[in-house]
Amino acid sequence: MIPSWKRWLLVLLGGVAAGFAVPAAEPESGFRYVQPAGLPEMLRAGEVTFLDVRDPDEFVAGHLPEARNIPYDAVASLAPELPRKTPIVLYCIHSAHRAQAAARTLAGLGFDNLFVLDGGIVAWQAGGQTILASDPGRAPTILPKGERCIALEKAGQ
Repeated sequence: MIPSWKRWLLVLLGGVAAGFAVPAAEPESGFRYVQPAGLPEMLRAGEVTFLDVRDPDEFVAGHLPEARNIPYDAVASLAPELPRKTPIVLYCIHSAHRAQAAARTLAGLGFDNLFVLDGGIVAWQAGGQTILASDPGRAPTILPKGERCIALEKAGQ
């Protein structure tokens, strides 16, 4: 019998038909990318750890359901608290820097079920998925970088 986490890994790696392709990663990166469309099913199954590697104030403003917050520069010291038998999906705003850095750190520590959310929380929200906030009344809309710059200009900042 194949353990459930390995089944998910097989689904992710062959998931093009299910609508969540995982592009091949460079072998030395130690992680693969996963598309936001593939995550709701993983979340419902509860067989994945979502790791938000942004700063705590960014996490409070809005995060994926069930995500755990460990800032990317603290991942190495808190790695012993992370599961090794279930996939870990890391993300930040766009997953262009911090999530990748954290994934490389974990790969260097021997973690091998690592995925980076392609497009980060921005892509998650743009796909119509829910984000959670500690204070929904104060949670900002998470916008792509270009839209965020336009919104700041309109606000006079």
